[in-house]
Amino acid sequence: MPDDVTPLIARLVGARWPGTELASVVHLAGDFSTRRYLRAGLAGGGAPETAIVMVLAGSGLPLSSEELGVFDAPPVELPFLDVHRLLTAIGVPVPDVYVAAVDQGVLILEDAGDVALWDAAARDPAGTERLYRRAIDVLLVLHERGTTHRPATSIAFQQGLDARLLQWELEHFLEWGVERRLGLTLSAAARRGYQESFDAITRELAWAPRVLSHRDYHGWNLLWRGDRPIVIDFQDAFLAPPEYDLASLLTDRVTPRLIDAPMEQRLLAHYWSGRGRTEDLDRRRYARIALHRALKVLGRIHYIALAKGKPAPLAFLSDVVATCRRFLAEVPLPGALPSEFAAQWPAAAP
Repeated sequence: MPDDVTPLIARLVGARWPGTELASVVHLAGDFSTRRYLRAGLAGGGAPETAIVMVLAGSGLPLSSEELGVFDAPPVELPFLDVHRLLTAIGVPVPDVYVAAVDQGVLILEDAGDVALWDAAARDPAGTERLYRRAIDVLLVLHERGTTHRPATSIAFQQGLDARLLQWELEHFLEWGVERRLGLTLSAAARRGYQESFDAITRELAWAPRVLSHRDYHGWNLLWRGDRPIVIDFQDAFLAPPEYDLASLLTDRVTPRLIDAPMEQRLLAHYWSGRGRTEDLDRRRYARIALHRALKVLGRIHYIALAKGKPAPLAFLSDVVATCRRFLAEVPLPGALPSEFAAQWPAAAP
């Protein structure tokens, strides 16, 4: 139980629920986050039996993802709280915030449990499509109500998947998924070949219609309670084409082990039917966004492993490579990316 923040948690719990004692503190996995998560056991005082403690990194007022640090001044409110207020207002199920002691680097949140969408589907393969349809129903609320709600001050509406960010993420893949991974520096000619491919992706995606996007809406950020998901890890919300969250949900990491291509197509149709605009299903844009996102994740895996010294994400490497390979086969691209990727990750090797 001992932890450097345990006395602080005990004080905050006692202030929130007078008469409540902190009975236990257990460390939780944070899915490669810079934040730490703890489960606090509570006793007496009318408090819930457990709560989740988020221990903030750094100053307590970080920007969302580091690649989104494009503001002239840092935000005056923690992005998590900003976006939590937004999602609560539009009816997206998120954990309650019990205590927001940002100046002390701690949030105490409702405990939504340990069963992620991925786990629920893996335990019930026959129910996978039903579970993912339910997740899409919640995504529809985010995209439809969230986009029209649009509070002017929310950080989520001040950042988006624009040409600058698209290029940044592709460069991130090139730096960490190619150069740092292989221990080399690409020649100017080689970089031009990759850039031709990157420009083709960016041209098609930068001007696509955008909605309020979670940005990491996948099977590990949806905790399952009863028959509905509780959405977590939403602080990076921004504006993006609707296909971005769909690609995140249906292709992230090892998700294709559960969702094959026919099911993927049915789930995409379910989303667009829910928006009442089935003719808007743009497979070309979905494939490009899925490819772009998989390349970004590939770069991120190597960045976390090589720069942060955390090799755990490498467990997903072969699956993410397979997703890149799949969408490269579907997306005709000029430039060097298709041939270079095939040479570096041949189909016969992980």
